[in-house]
Amino acid sequence: MVSLAALTTAALVLASCGGDDDEGATPTSTTVAVTVAPVTTLAAPTTTAAPTTTTSVPLVTEGAKLIVANASGINGAAGRMTDALAIAGYSTGTAANHSGGQLDVSIVYYDPSNPAAQAVANSIRISLGGGAIQVLEMGVPAPVDTGEVGDASIVVAMGNDIADKSLAELQGLVASTDATDTTAASDG
Repeated sequence: MVSLAALTTAALVLASCGGDDDEGATPTSTTVAVTVAPVTTLAAPTTTAAPTTTTSVPLVTEGAKLIVANASGINGAAGRMTDALAIAGYSTGTAANHSGGQLDVSIVYYDPSNPAAQAVANSIRISLGGGAIQVLEMGVPAPVDTGEVGDASIVVAMGNDIADKSLAELQGLVASTDATDTTAASDG
């Protein structure tokens, strides 16, 4: 491969040799030494993607009792979620209803006076799949229909986003299955 400088120099040499032919003029020539260095083509740097690693965070399941408050439109879903969280190792109380009506996205409330409650609440959020679920301090009264949570220091306001889904579905470990009504409608 010839460099641009070598081509320019060669063009100057040719131009100086050509020119107008005047009658009787002595042709002149110019000698130019041209050094052409070998061209080295550099390969594009190769990049290697860092391996994907999954870091498991240990869940804190002890130190705070939770209540699941139904904030979805599905009757009995809070009781089923309470059972699932108990199987996962959390200390649970009796399911209740949320005082603020239905929620599209669940909220995990914790009592800041319990030193372990926030860590357990964050672990519950992870167990529920994370996403848009927020972990917030619980106010007074507690966000349950009675306003009281007894010895619980966490309220899971279970919204439509997690109602009647397994923890495995919420964590993306299994495909979600929609519950469909298989009963036949009567024409009566």
